[in-house]
Amino acid sequence: MTTRKPKTHLCKHFNDAIYYRDANLVDDLIGKKSFMEVTFRQILGRDASRIEIELIEAVMIAIMEHGFTPSAIAARSIYMSSPENLQAGVAAGLLGVASQFVGTMENCATLLEELVRIPADRRAAAAREIVERHRAERRHVPGFGHHLHRPDDPRAARLLGLFKEKGAAGPFHDALQTLSKAVDEVHGKHLTINATGAAAAIFAELGIPVRVMRGFAIISRAAGLVAHLAEEQREPTGRYIWDLVDHDIPYAGTASR
Repeated sequence: MTTRKPKTHLCKHFNDAIYYRDANLVDDLIGKKSFMEVTFRQILGRDASRIEIELIEAVMIAIMEHGFTPSAIAARSIYMSSPENLQAGVAAGLLGVASQFVGTMENCATLLEELVRIPADRRAAAAREIVERHRAERRHVPGFGHHLHRPDDPRAARLLGLFKEKGAAGPFHDALQTLSKAVDEVHGKHLTINATGAAAAIFAELGIPVRVMRGFAIISRAAGLVAHLAEEQREPTGRYIWDLVDHDIPYAGTASR
């Protein structure tokens, strides 16, 4: 058991001032910095460049909303049960930001980090090995494929285009393209880089740690879920969703009357 006292770098308050890290909230931040500038600095401990903020905001906008996804359905359903607690619906929806939806950027970034560490002349072979391993284990390569967007995810195309336009594309962008080529070759068809695949390359290039990336996805999706619940207040869908499932999933047991 350690005897070292824990410490924080995030916030300090006095009678006449509040500090976010070493920045005075009133004098340095309010009215002078954007929400994302302060968020980036608070999470990563450094100021972001203008280009970094533009790229992060582009990703956040791209993954904020995608209709009646499992997270949005969960949020609306829980809000129907507890309309006095907006946060309960949002929290339920955020639990769906994980390894299968939205949070897949984390899994993709792990693969990209693996590829970037490999010498360039061996990277294509390594990418193929990764894809073949996933296929043998009947797992999707994270960051690739989409059940709606074919042949290409327009969000990913725009994000990666912006990535290059801003001059920020580097080894992680190249690793993503190498992996994409291997995915197509092994599967014998084109599978799109999806939005979270593009996000993984961008976030990794900006130095955001893999285990923190999902945090940015949560912040983005929280805004989208609040929008869903604001609409739920005006146009309720929770009861309809419940009735739809109740009627359309048949009972397969032996009870009868």
